Amino acid sequence: MLTGTLKTFSLAGLLQICSNEGSTGALDFSIKGSFCGRIGFEKGDVVYADFTGIKGIDALRQISLLKETEFVYNKDTETGERNIDMEIDFLMIDCSRYQDECLSYMEDLQKTFPGKYTIEEMSIFEFDNPIYRVLNIRNINYFEYFDNEKYQIVYLDKNINARIKIVFKGNIVTDYLLIHLKEKGMLQ
Repeated sequence: MLTGTLKTFSLAGLLQICSNEGSTGALDFSIKGSFCGRIGFEKGDVVYADFTGIKGIDALRQISLLKETEFVYNKDTETGERNIDMEIDFLMIDCSRYQDECLSYMEDLQKTFPGKYTIEEMSIFEFDNPIYRVLNIRNINYFEYFDNEKYQIVYLDKNINARIKIVFKGNIVTDYLLIHLKEKGMLQ
């Protein structure tokens, strides 16, 4: 049985293992014990992907960005209707390219915020705070949270079609931040 986290295995590595084995079944993904996605295989070919309601190649791209997500392979799991029809080598190249684009974008993104915002952390969103799982914000485009020390936003950035979490030091005036994101064309 193949299990682990995307911190110890890359998505490309997992796809390659399942392809080389000629696997039929599914990789199921969970975040903090909560199911969030699936990649289905037939005879080593990726034929299905779903991540929090995103389907096909876009789901694979989103999964490729994650680090803390847990996975388990199950040969008895049936997948949904086929939504991917691309060779595994091209899928791995596409996911790798997408990761590189997102990392580059994140580096540039920090430079777009005015000096009055002190960014403590910026990352691809992984539901690491229990409040996110309770509120189930997977389908929300913008969310703010303040915990007496840090101010956090999670938003769906339209430039890379990925959810980004930004943690700021202290409390900030949120209307200005939301306006800034809209003016820069980042918020969907």
